[in-house]
Amino acid sequence: MNKVFFLAVKDIRVLMSDRGNIFWVLVFPLVFAFFFGAIYSDAGEGPTGMKIAVVDEDKSDFSTSYISKLESSDALKVSLLSREEAIEQVRKSRIAAAVIIKKGMGDGFEAIFNSEEPKIEIAADPSRKMESGYLQGLLAKAQFEALSGNFTDRNWMKDQISQWRGEIEDANDLDTRQANLFLDLFDSFDTLFDDINDQNLKMGFNGDILNFSQTNISRESDGPLTSFQITFPQAMLWGILGCAATFAISIVKERAGGTFQRLLVGPTGRAHILAGKGAACFITCSFIMCIQYIGAKLFFKMPVGDLPLFVLAYLCTILCFVGIMMLISTLGRTEQSAGGAGWAIIMIMAMLGGGMMPLYFMPAWLRSLSNISPVKWGIYALEGAIWRNFSLMEIAIPCLILLAIGFAAFLLGVYSLSKQQD
Repeated sequence: MNKVFFLAVKDIRVLMSDRGNIFWVLVFPLVFAFFFGAIYSDAGEGPTGMKIAVVDEDKSDFSTSYISKLESSDALKVSLLSREEAIEQVRKSRIAAAVIIKKGMGDGFEAIFNSEEPKIEIAADPSRKMESGYLQGLLAKAQFEALSGNFTDRNWMKDQISQWRGEIEDANDLDTRQANLFLDLFDSFDTLFDDINDQNLKMGFNGDILNFSQTNISRESDGPLTSFQITFPQAMLWGILGCAATFAISIVKERAGGTFQRLLVGPTGRAHILAGKGAACFITCSFIMCIQYIGAKLFFKMPVGDLPLFVLAYLCTILCFVGIMMLISTLGRTEQSAGGAGWAIIMIMAMLGGGMMPLYFMPAWLRSLSNISPVKWGIYALEGAIWRNFSLMEIAIPCLILLAIGFAAFLLGVYSLSKQQD
């Protein structure tokens, strides 16, 4: 046991003697967490400053009101252009989309909600599909807000009812009974708008047509859900990935430089050397995660839902990548080949597992493929303890998957290394 301990201390001292190693395994993950935490800090508020052009071909009071609702939104930066200018701006990617209000939109309900002849046309940049999706929701919201102003205009409503009454009276496909039902309904509306006072009318149509609330899916925790709770699992994984890659390359370096062979000549066996490497990697990863956790609590006030489960999650994650470290160390006989292959594998695991891009941005087939990446299960386990508030049974699944991957990779790495040495 003493041999393993002193070998681990030796490897940690070698690691810390290189300032480049310190940056990649300690500083870079913290920078990653701060940078992406700041980016996502306003994610819940939706997009801001999305540039769009509006083309008003209708020139009606309703289209004017509709445009004013769009201009009042903090999420949009609206400019009024001609159709040709707007489409050209979209083509050159200077704006996200052009919203064309077609003639007849202000003619009434039928013009607005007629699915056969839409009165709003969107010309969107195909490379900005996410913004296009946000924009459609904002357009619908503005349309309902503009309509709510018409609902409180009793003269406008009476004109609409008069139009509908004329259409019912001229309809040939309705029998007398059905026509009378509609006409009685319109008479009731006329009576309502004659008798109701302005205050009650506005209370009935106060603009909150799309009225909803949001519920936080996380269970009770020690503090509010912050963007850093979401990004820190990724940062912790990057610290572990950097540490695993660094130690894997150190094994190759010692083999290429003859240090590995000299250690074998002494009173240490291959098992002691490999155990020392694994212990050094484990201790370094644990130290990194402790530093990250303390920094998250002190500087970012990041609450953790369940500390014991968090410890369990990060221990299983570290053990998984200690095994992967051992496998990476057998991928080449020189530092360059092992480092290139190792970082290539790590980058692929990170991309598939959500270490670079959140999984919900990925297409469905790629999300399914992400199940093979231990990075996904590491992030999932850490999230479960930090803000998803998993139970012990819920967090056991990703932890067991991590341990299984790490154990298999470790055995494969030790076997491959022994073959190469023989």
